[in-house]
Amino acid sequence: MKKQLFVTSIFGLILIFLMAGCNKENLKADTQKEEQPKEVKGLGWEHDNPASPTAGEWKPVDLPDGSKYTLDPPPANNSDITKADLEELRKLAENRTEEDIKIIQRWASEIIGPNTRWMAITEEMLKKYSLSPPEAARVHQIVSGAIYTASVAAFHEKYRYLRPRPTHLDSSITLIDNFEVPAHPAYPSAHATTGSAASTVLSYIFPNDKEIFIDMSKESDLSRKLAGVHYESDNIAGRKLGTQIAEDIIEGLKDDRAPLFYDEQHSGNSGH
Repeated sequence: MKKQLFVTSIFGLILIFLMAGCNKENLKADTQKEEQPKEVKGLGWEHDNPASPTAGEWKPVDLPDGSKYTLDPPPANNSDITKADLEELRKLAENRTEEDIKIIQRWASEIIGPNTRWMAITEEMLKKYSLSPPEAARVHQIVSGAIYTASVAAFHEKYRYLRPRPTHLDSSITLIDNFEVPAHPAYPSAHATTGSAASTVLSYIFPNDKEIFIDMSKESDLSRKLAGVHYESDNIAGRKLGTQIAEDIIEGLKDDRAPLFYDEQHSGNSGH
């Protein structure tokens, strides 16, 4: 009898031990299951008008190589075109007004510089249309990239052709006070090249304000003739070069998944 009770007790202890082990394993499995994160999409932020929700998928802005662009040679120093250009510059210099001097100074690199003016009008557009930070950064890159590419292209051709400045061919063309002839060749006009590139891309991005950009570009070109440092033929070549560069950049924007242009103001606070 005692032996039977002993065996029964031993069997009971073994059973209790096994059950405790199973419960421990089950508890461990349940704990591990609870610690695994649930698969959720984000953390629940919502907004009726989210800013640039696809910006994380936009492609890089592709800028062309400015050194690959070329122009036909400038008119010869003794050509009829150059002679006509010089005659125009002499008359402009002889009849400069106070307003002409203000225009010269407004676009003179020694004071503020054309690139700064183009980026300033770009910033005005970003605020006017309430662009989000990614949109604003993209527009800045496009405009500054167009100016950069146009600058490379213009200087590539300047040092290929080495056209003398008007004052080198006709010393009677006077300059305004505290103004110096730029220390690089005349053809093409960098003001016209960069201005045309900036104006064209801005007109594409902000079509409702196209006239503002066109007027700025025209005044920039005129300022260099009023100053006596560029022939009209320099400006013509620069506009052709800058426009081609801008059109190539615009073509590259059409499949980068980002907004193409802005023709109405965004609602709400852009955060830019």
